[in-house]
Amino acid sequence: MARLDMQHEQEPKSEYTLQACLTILGSFTGLFCTVGFMNSFGVFEEYYGKAQLADKSESTIAWLGAISIFFIFFASVFSGPLLDWFGPTLMLLAGSLGTVFSIMMVSLCEEFYQFVLAQGILLGISLAMLVCPMIALVGQHIKIKRGLALGIVLGGSSLGGVMWPIIINKLLRKPNVGFGWTMRIVGFMMIPLLGISCLCCRPPKPSMDAAQDGVLNDREASGPEKSKPAVSQINFTVLKKPSLQLSCLAFFIIYFGMFSPFFYTTSYAVAQGFSTDLSFYTISIVNGASFFGRVLPGIVADKYGKFNCCIISALLSGIIALCWTKATSVAGLVIFSAAYGFSSGAILSLQQACAAQVSTPQTLGLAIGTVMASTSFSAMAGIPISGELAGKYGYLALSIYSGVSLLVGGVLLVGARIAQDKALLAVV
Repeated sequence: MARLDMQHEQEPKSEYTLQACLTILGSFTGLFCTVGFMNSFGVFEEYYGKAQLADKSESTIAWLGAISIFFIFFASVFSGPLLDWFGPTLMLLAGSLGTVFSIMMVSLCEEFYQFVLAQGILLGISLAMLVCPMIALVGQHIKIKRGLALGIVLGGSSLGGVMWPIIINKLLRKPNVGFGWTMRIVGFMMIPLLGISCLCCRPPKPSMDAAQDGVLNDREASGPEKSKPAVSQINFTVLKKPSLQLSCLAFFIIYFGMFSPFFYTTSYAVAQGFSTDLSFYTISIVNGASFFGRVLPGIVADKYGKFNCCIISALLSGIIALCWTKATSVAGLVIFSAAYGFSSGAILSLQQACAAQVSTPQTLGLAIGTVMASTSFSAMAGIPISGELAGKYGYLALSIYSGVSLLVGGVLLVGARIAQDKALLAVV
């Protein structure tokens, strides 16, 4: 009888409360609109080069996406702790309003500096106020099957990366719609989706959080304080952990080349003489495969270790990236896009799970924000570098650059894994 009671108490299904499921839903729709929209930048890269910014080089146009990505990741070092201190409500509202407003402003842009202000800086800052808090909130709710939960949420960004390029491409090709109304329609579509995010994304109740973690021993007698951690409770010593430091360095190197196929597969297909429709759809293929790459490895990672699976994904992505220029047929291009999307998608989802693993519940936002911020400069620099390499030296140079950065980053992740457990078969 006692054994049955013990099994009932340890039942992991208690994590998936109604609020936890709503938070996963809200985060899914939020990432569909944020990172999912950013994943479609390859469409804008190709369109701007033939329209408003035809006088600009490919690497110059790439700065628009680079600046947005920089702000998404760099501002996370601030949005993470702000979430720990003040909660998500104001950040999600401000980020949602800023995202829609910036897209509406892009519809009016004509000059390069205007695109930088609207699609680069304003959009990037607005997205940063959404991405990190949503991921951290899911991590606060789900602790046992965190890899799966984060994989599902980040699958929203992959689905967005599939849908947005198709929607935008179809609208741009309609002469009675044009660029301006294409962007306005995108903004109007985002309003209800981000509204769901603002309504659904909430932190767990303090009593549940304490019961599941058992880490607030010094504050158990004062329940009301649990909902608002004091500044002194933000333990910045987590930043001194070798496992977190090596993780930051590893993802910093990985992000130099990880986005290159996401942003330049379309232009590569055009350069190879493939049809325009197929070229635009390659980015949807990459993101479609990335959806499965973010969900399925999350399930495996919960059993065999987040770092273990992320290392395999990084090394595999590097090998696939080195084979980029061997995709010279339609079948080869589709296989390359799908293979790279799947393997790199696992990195994007497991990165957050790895950061959560080396943190405590009170430093979850700080740890995730720090890891994301560590990638900001390399993600920003990597995209224009990729454009310059493709323009001056061809796509073989870009393939080598992307593949080597992923392989070196994967090796550094091995160091972060060893810092936690040196056993070869350990689940880390």
